[in-house]
Amino acid sequence: MAFRAPLFPFAIALILESVPLWAEEPAGSPSLLIGLLLPPEEVDAASLRQGVQLGVDHANEAPGPRVGLVVRGRVGQWGADGEEAARMALDDGARGLIAPPGGASSHLALQVAGRTAVPVISLCPDASVVGAGIPWMVRVVPATGEEARTLFSGLTARTEGCVTRWGACVPDERAGREVAGDLRKAAQASQAQLDKIIEVSPKLTNVASLVKSLLQAQPGAILLWLDPAPAGRLAKALREAGFAGTLAGPGRLRSAAFVASAGSAAEGVVVPGVVMDKASQAAQGRFAAAYRQRFGADPDLTATMAYDAATLLVELLRKAGDQPPHRVFPLTPGPVGASGNLQFDQNGNRLAALNLLMCRQGRFTPLPQQTARP
Repeated sequence: MAFRAPLFPFAIALILESVPLWAEEPAGSPSLLIGLLLPPEEVDAASLRQGVQLGVDHANEAPGPRVGLVVRGRVGQWGADGEEAARMALDDGARGLIAPPGGASSHLALQVAGRTAVPVISLCPDASVVGAGIPWMVRVVPATGEEARTLFSGLTARTEGCVTRWGACVPDERAGREVAGDLRKAAQASQAQLDKIIEVSPKLTNVASLVKSLLQAQPGAILLWLDPAPAGRLAKALREAGFAGTLAGPGRLRSAAFVASAGSAAEGVVVPGVVMDKASQAAQGRFAAAYRQRFGADPDLTATMAYDAATLLVELLRKAGDQPPHRVFPLTPGPVGASGNLQFDQNGNRLAALNLLMCRQGRFTPLPQQTARP
């Protein structure tokens, strides 16, 4: 069942009731201000912030109104992120918001968008984000279901049908239930046998018992649909327990945290990735070089997607000019992004062909296209 965020705390709902659909920016604010909702507990917080900041900096090197960035997020009871998103839209004067990968935070940002018509660019892959029905939002990352279907169909074809049984690990609690639902639908659509889905605590308590439970069904492939660090630890434990099948997971495992945590077990792990044309490969190269120069490390996929989110949001706000920015939706094809061409359907889903990438010596590279058998 798709996750739906509960209603806001009463005080925030009252604030939003009094807000017009779109309002002028307060005097003295930047020409264009965008907001990043960044919960302190977000695993990829550094990558998110750095990717968005670099996107803003590059936007300010190009012609157009100068862009400012406000970042909010705080620890608190459920709904605190919604209050922070509302403050960015109402108090700070942000003309658009970037929502993080977490489903709960993205839904809270979308509730604000629904009442204020402030556009949202989401990095959450959950199906329910687009299902929320906010017409002035898009998702820059591929959906969980789309990534899973690419893995189910692609790996089944590459093994010539030898992978017939699948297992999966997902986060615990609400986030895991959302992922599990998307994986089941993808398996059904791909006619894949997904036997067991296990919810896993981020702390990976009792790894030995978890590995034993996963291997009881004798899967040919296991999906590690977790944050990069725990996914790496589990990959290492599975290999040490003798699992010789395929390990796979979402695109966000393309990170230094996963490779460091998994060690030699990262070798051969398969993830989906957006197919890149020459223009997007060039854009990716320029972004990666600038990121390394600025932050002293290679960007992971989260940083890349965050950069594209900022680039896209600035472009649509500049295009809107003096009119309310929600009126530029649905979006026409956007700029060439560092993660591939930025195009979306009428519902805000990213339109992108996916291929399979395999980790080799710590780097994820595309698997060669298969030739048709006679």
